[in-house]
Amino acid sequence: MIKVLFVCYGNICRSPMGEFILKELVKKDHLEDQFEIASSGTSDEEVGHPVYYLAKEKLEEHGLSCEGKFARQVEFLDYDKYDYILAMDDYDVGRLKIIFNRDDISDKVYKLLDFTSSPKNIEDPWQNRNFDRAYEEIYAGCVAFLNFVKKKLA
Repeated sequence: MIKVLFVCYGNICRSPMGEFILKELVKKDHLEDQFEIASSGTSDEEVGHPVYYLAKEKLEEHGLSCEGKFARQVEFLDYDKYDYILAMDDYDVGRLKIIFNRDDISDKVYKLLDFTSSPKNIEDPWQNRNFDRAYEEIYAGCVAFLNFVKKKLA
């Protein structure tokens, strides 16, 4: 079982988008029984809130449902629970070092776009309102990540 945790600041936009995009990609490849996929945030500001309505609408445009998803904060124990922790930006990587109380988290924590040919931060669409770009970048990152993992499974 490959355990994947997506992480962004509040767990209401980018990380739930990653969670549900990857779940769909895994389903299309008939690999659901080999993956556990979840998401969380580095902040406690949004804990208990549903996915932000514009992120939810963007997922629905692509036939994806995030019904029943509520924000949660990443926990210290998540470091040992998950094989891959996929952050959306440098800020959250820094916050994860603090939450996990480790200087070196490079064995498990990656930025999602590190798996693509253009590694960079995925900007927060809650701030810039560009949910189209966020979806496209998260989708590209999920495809690249899944290809990376499938090579390891082969």
